[in-house]
Amino acid sequence: MSKFDVAVIGAGPGGYVAAIRAAQRGASVVVIEREKLGGVCLNVGCIPTKTLIYSAELYRKMQHAESYGLAVDNPRFDLQALVARKDKVVATNTGGIAALFKAHKIPTIKGNARILSPGRIAVGDEVVEATNIIIATGGRPAQLPGLEFNGDTVIGSTDALNLTTLPKRAAVIGAGALGAEFACIWNAFGVEVTLIEFMPNILPKEDVDCSKRLAASLKRRGMDIRTETKVQQLEHRKGGVTLHLEGKQAGTIEVDKVLVGIGLQCNSEVVSETPELGIQVGKRGGIPVDERMETPVPGIYAIGDVIDKTWLAHGASREAIVAATNATGGDARMDYRVVPACNFTSPEVASVGLTEAAAKAQGYAVKTGKFLFAGLGRAHAMGETEGMVKIVGDAATDQILGVHILGAEAGELIAAAAMAMSLEATVEEMAHTIHTHPTLAEAMMEAAEDYYGVGIHTRP
Repeated sequence: MSKFDVAVIGAGPGGYVAAIRAAQRGASVVVIEREKLGGVCLNVGCIPTKTLIYSAELYRKMQHAESYGLAVDNPRFDLQALVARKDKVVATNTGGIAALFKAHKIPTIKGNARILSPGRIAVGDEVVEATNIIIATGGRPAQLPGLEFNGDTVIGSTDALNLTTLPKRAAVIGAGALGAEFACIWNAFGVEVTLIEFMPNILPKEDVDCSKRLAASLKRRGMDIRTETKVQQLEHRKGGVTLHLEGKQAGTIEVDKVLVGIGLQCNSEVVSETPELGIQVGKRGGIPVDERMETPVPGIYAIGDVIDKTWLAHGASREAIVAATNATGGDARMDYRVVPACNFTSPEVASVGLTEAAAKAQGYAVKTGKFLFAGLGRAHAMGETEGMVKIVGDAATDQILGVHILGAEAGELIAAAAMAMSLEATVEEMAHTIHTHPTLAEAMMEAAEDYYGVGIHTRP
């Protein structure tokens, strides 16, 4: 029987960060992982999808190279080579985690874990003892009745990442981050895509102005977008699938493949299969935690997707720092006020803080400022004029409540907004901050000036 100060179950962006931070604080640490280091994000999520997205965007630009004054004859793509590059990127990153574990003297145990009692974990026939346990077991796509994956005509994102041939026609069910990103990848590579969303707008968690502008952009690129619509029946046929749709844009469509990108489930069996622990999971299996990331059982912490909060890799990593600090004698708290996010669609949509609708729902007197990328010299130089920045502020104090960006490099730009909110900056302070010219970041300053009605480049 092995004994450690901290045992971390799961080695995704929450688990491996927690393990390293705990080791940095002098604890003896062990990591238990049933599959691969890096978890969903690194192996079948964030990193591989963004690798394909980069290739898709590059291919899209190559097809319009003449508009940049370049001659590129007959651009084409090799899907097998794209997948091979994706696999190489993933392998490089997983190797990096293994090297970090070795440097910090963190052993790993491969297998399924089950918490027997506080401080005791079963991994196969082995029992691991640890003073504190950090659960970072992540989540998975839920299998919805009538939309079950078959690995062929009805697939999930993991299957989509490994396709060696693309369908001619495809339907993507669910227009959240996962569905919208794959829709953009396939659209760039010439697939006829129908994107189906039950809510009134694609990317339903984002500010409505950005969502609507993104939908308009995707429609101009030939994508069929059907909102306020759901699948009433999925009918298998030879060589494909027939979808019977109901709702605002009802109808029948025939496609070769269906990507299901809706429904999530927390991997909380590590505690739910031991009811005597006394940890009651939520509707989607979420493990309850307090602001210290501690469950109702002292000494057992949980972070990342398994707690059903942000479903973001960087959210899990921050929760990991908090949990590891507390599990090693510190006192840290998790603050969800400033958690940026990015949908790596084409163009990107990034955000931090409250949407305009959410701010109003919370009782704020809301004031906004906007600026379109079409007013940026750098955007024109890049050929990326589709986009906007929207700032949501408290009209009473001018506190920045949220920032929302649609456009090229939105995921990079949002970090500046997150920093401003972390420092509790006002819209006025953002407006008075000198921004480099010519850059896309100038749109932030211009939106802040528009908030006060004094935007230099804002068209009346």
